Amino acid sequence: MKYLGAVIIFLCACTFGIYAGKEEKQRLKECEAFLTLFEYVKNRIGYFLTPTKLIYRGFSDDVLEKTGFLAELRSHENDDIYFDAWESAFGKCENRFCMNEKEKRIVREFGSAIGKTDGATQMNSFNYCIEQMRQEINALASAIEKNVKIYRILGFTVGAVAAIIIL
Repeated sequence: MKYLGAVIIFLCACTFGIYAGKEEKQRLKECEAFLTLFEYVKNRIGYFLTPTKLIYRGFSDDVLEKTGFLAELRSHENDDIYFDAWESAFGKCENRFCMNEKEKRIVREFGSAIGKTDGATQMNSFNYCIEQMRQEINALASAIEKNVKIYRILGFTVGAVAAIIIL
């Protein structure tokens, strides 16, 4: 019986170590999804001169769909006065994201430039936000790689020690 208990404790600790980095991985996916959206919006405005209301119609991303952000953006498409739709949509969905405050600030800053300035200023703002998000993604990706290894090693070690103590 104690062997079974030791195996169960070992497996639980190992499983915890594997899944401990799940929130960080989700945060990375969200940042990557927003980077893709940023580039899409920049291209739709810069190359196709798409009206602000129609920009999001052709974009799809599973991560942003699950949070409801894209649906919220699209819901403003038929508004008579189209102003601050990005800020409104992000405000309603903000608590559904795992991103930290700096990443959320970048998202807000990107949205605040859409349709409110001349083309050159808008493109400069987009490029700045895209570069900021890329830097965040690179830093987060390297941190996740390191942390996931640590979580797995700790889970295995704690599970092994607990199993040895029980036996």
